[in-house]
Amino acid sequence: MGKKKEINEKTFELNITNELLNLSKSFLWYLDDSPICYLFPRDFWKEFLSQNILFAKGLTQDEESSTDGGYDVSINFKKPNTVGSSRLLFLQYKSGLRKKYCTDINSNFNISQKHKRSTEHVFFTFNDAADKSQHGILRNLANKINIQSESVLYVFPRITEYVDFENKLGNLLLHTSFVPVLELDRQASAQKPPISINNGTVHKYRTSYDGNTSEVNFFFFFFFYSNVPVFELLAELICVQIERFAIAFRTYNRRLNIDFTGWVLEAAEDAILNYFGEITDLYKVDENIDFNETFNLEQGRTIVKNIISEYLTLFDNGYSLNSIPSAPQKFSTIIPEDGLVFSFENEDTSNIQYQVF
Repeated sequence: MGKKKEINEKTFELNITNELLNLSKSFLWYLDDSPICYLFPRDFWKEFLSQNILFAKGLTQDEESSTDGGYDVSINFKKPNTVGSSRLLFLQYKSGLRKKYCTDINSNFNISQKHKRSTEHVFFTFNDAADKSQHGILRNLANKINIQSESVLYVFPRITEYVDFENKLGNLLLHTSFVPVLELDRQASAQKPPISINNGTVHKYRTSYDGNTSEVNFFFFFFFYSNVPVFELLAELICVQIERFAIAFRTYNRRLNIDFTGWVLEAAEDAILNYFGEITDLYKVDENIDFNETFNLEQGRTIVKNIISEYLTLFDNGYSLNSIPSAPQKFSTIIPEDGLVFSFENEDTSNIQYQVF
């Protein structure tokens, strides 16, 4: 019998999605001491801060639509009246095991290759659910015309022991690999000869604890992991919060002779600097953290700041909210007012989770 995982996928799902939401709302807390929040009724401000809950649901086959095995799924989400469009993400969480090395000679973590780096890594399996067809179902979702392809991601937390998990609460994002499903397929097909991730075969995703070395097998190939998606996703969620805040501000207050975008950008920058500053300070006193991770933090902060700044330039000007632009949607899909409907054929979607807020 293999070693039992100390942390299950539901625990990661609850805590990482909560961290994403809290970080995306953090700039609002900085606004709490700003004159802008006093332009609202105080009860409304408290209510707004408590809204925008990110939660998970499972796909179901509620709307059978044909006799040949096909069916439609409808995703609907009733949002608060004061916010803009609802958003959808498919974050397929996985939990992993600590491995000291891999016995396969083709692996980057094979001890016989005498790497200068450690061969210790986190071992995940994917395509092991839905009768070994989960990856194909996720691929089909990502390729649907009404779904943003990069809103369908695997989430591989590089944490395997519960004590380590507790120590990293509030900092789980930076120890987690967010991998778009189609990026796995793209890199597999770029191999020589090309590799396909097919139904019926369980695959493995192995990664070093710092995320700098990753690979995929049934057939081994080195996977070039980038931490850019997690920073872009975080920035996108912050922009969604800014859009909703702007809608609420316009709805509940007509005094628009203020520098709205200036105050919002200042609060967002303070929140970003505070978050990344605290994490950088933690890394400086942790001898087990590679300098490259600290460098990546600075890079991540720049990515988040630039995306938010670019979004705020889309507002008509700093003193008017006559036009409120839609927040970016690269990593999240907008749910239309009448819901989002898409079709499946002979696919078991019972293990597919989605997050809405």
